[in-house]
Amino acid sequence: MVIEDLTGRTVEISGEINRVVGLRAGALRLLTYMDIVPLIAGVEEPDKRDERPYTLARPALKELPPLGPIMGGDPEMILAARPDVIFKTYSTREDADKLQRQTGIPVVALECTDLGTANDTLFTSLRIIGKVTGREARADSLISFIRSNIRELNGLTAGIPASERPTVYVGGLSYSMSYGISATHANFAPFMFVNADNVASSIDKRLTSHVSGTFVDIEQLMRWDPDYIFVDQSGYPLVVNDLQNRPALKNSLGAVRNEQIHTLLPYNNYATNYEFVLLNAWYIGQVLYPDHFGDTAFEDRATEILQAFYPGADPEKITDKRALRPIDADQL
Repeated sequence: MVIEDLTGRTVEISGEINRVVGLRAGALRLLTYMDIVPLIAGVEEPDKRDERPYTLARPALKELPPLGPIMGGDPEMILAARPDVIFKTYSTREDADKLQRQTGIPVVALECTDLGTANDTLFTSLRIIGKVTGREARADSLISFIRSNIRELNGLTAGIPASERPTVYVGGLSYSMSYGISATHANFAPFMFVNADNVASSIDKRLTSHVSGTFVDIEQLMRWDPDYIFVDQSGYPLVVNDLQNRPALKNSLGAVRNEQIHTLLPYNNYATNYEFVLLNAWYIGQVLYPDHFGDTAFEDRATEILQAFYPGADPEKITDKRALRPIDADQL
């Protein structure tokens, strides 16, 4: 088998594939989405202790041998796990070639890209995993499901006149660590999918990154004064702290005064939680346009999404959907 990976490298893979590993942010998540947990031979050490949607859905991952530290593991520990193929994200050609020389094991580079602006690259990663492991049908099924949700969300909202679209902002996004209300995203996929008017979309794209983050001045947020504010759970305590310690900010925001501030499930957690991107999008659509989403039962939709990404898993063990909720003004 010959694979062209996401760095453009040609990787030759021979023999039966019975054991694989995923290195760096998002790699293990993609392997878990592909429903090949029995093939996974080890995990990076943080995945053994940190709670992430994919480890909650597949707790057996935490029992696997460690591959070494975060963002790449250790070559000797990887060798001890005896994988037939190594999948690696956020890699360069040189980096992938080096690990392949060190281990003698084929290294296939993947990408965990932003779902709103580069979903084709993400889908290519899923297809590569599917080809290598013989799960092409699973890749096609998951890609079709994601595309179907995006089309449906767009169909429900594309015809809403601009005059009826409230302005929105998301704060508290996590980028390698937790941040407060100034951490946002100019191309926040859930907003894009429901055609919401994201005030941060006007930020110069040279100042934005889905990896290292996008940050705004508090004064700019006050000038924008969005109608709705959504807060990522990972940064919720810091956002509350920002509002409590900045009375001028809190008092200037109509979304706070009008109690139009809501929590969202974590967008990033060692790369993007793509299943939560869709859940957040359906919740945001329901909040902004209840008349258009009135016949959509969010609880059922959320269960459907989680089961599509993690077949057979208990959705209640992955996340509490009630965490998507309006924030009581008394808490601020």
